[in-house]
Amino acid sequence: MTVVALDIGGTWTRVGDLARFPTDPDYDRELAMIVDAAGRLEATAAGVSFGGRVTDDGTVRVSLNLRGHEGRPLGRDLAGALGCPVRVAHDATCGLLGEAFAPGGSLAGVERCGYLTLSTGVGAAVRLGSTVLTTEAGHQIVAGNELPCACGQTGCLETLVGGRALAERLGRPLDTVDDRTFWISYAQRLAPGLVNFALTAGLSAIALGGAVALRGDDLWRPLWSEVARLSRYNRIEIRRASLGDAAPLAGAAVLAGGTAALEVLH
Repeated sequence: MTVVALDIGGTWTRVGDLARFPTDPDYDRELAMIVDAAGRLEATAAGVSFGGRVTDDGTVRVSLNLRGHEGRPLGRDLAGALGCPVRVAHDATCGLLGEAFAPGGSLAGVERCGYLTLSTGVGAAVRLGSTVLTTEAGHQIVAGNELPCACGQTGCLETLVGGRALAERLGRPLDTVDDRTFWISYAQRLAPGLVNFALTAGLSAIALGGAVALRGDDLWRPLWSEVARLSRYNRIEIRRASLGDAAPLAGAAVLAGGTAALEVLH
C-alpha cells in the first residue's frame, strides 16, 4: 500500500517528503502543483491535512487564509487526479491524529486529549476516546480583546496569538522576535485559552504544534508557569508536539491508512 500524505497550509504546502512550496491562493493552480508532485507515486490512498474546515467528503467549507478554496471539492478533485481514495481533514485534526496515533507521538495512549496548532492561524482538535473532533478553540472570545478577526468576530484568541495577525501588527514575522518580554506576554495571552479549551472538553493533556510552538524555552517556560497558575481546579499537561511540524503529515498518513476504530467529526 502506497500512501501519500499532503499538508496544505495557509503559507506552505508539503507533499510528503517529496516537495515543499508556497501555497497558491488560486485553487486550480494549487491543485496542479500538488498533482505534479504527487501524481508519479501511483498512490493507493492519500490523506490531506488542510488549513480550514471541510465536510465529510472533503469539500472546503471555510478557510480564512485560502478563501479561493472555499466551496471547492478538494477531496473529489484530488481523488480524480491521483486515481485513489482521498480523505481530507482540518490540519489541527491531522496534527492530533499524528500525535495520538503515529509512532513517537506525544499523546499516545491519552484518551481525552487536545492538539492546538499555533501557525498562520490557530486550529484545534480533541480526542474523546474513539472520537476525534475538529473545534474552533482559536475563535473563543477573550474578554477585553477588541481586535477584529478575519472570521468576522471581534475578540478571538487567534488575534492575540495567531502568527499572521501578530506579524501584521508587529510588521515582521514572529520567528524574528527574540525579545523575552514579548514571549512572556504571549504566554500570558495564550494560557487562559488553553485552560478554557481543556476544561470545556475535559482534557488531561494538550499538545502544541505549528511554527510558533516550535520556539524554545523563551515561550515554553513562561507558558508552563502560567498554565500551572491558572489550572488549579483541574491540572492540565501542556506538551510539545514531539513530531514537530511533521505532525499534520503523520496524521494525514494515519487518515489515509484507515481509522476504522475512530470516528472523525469535521
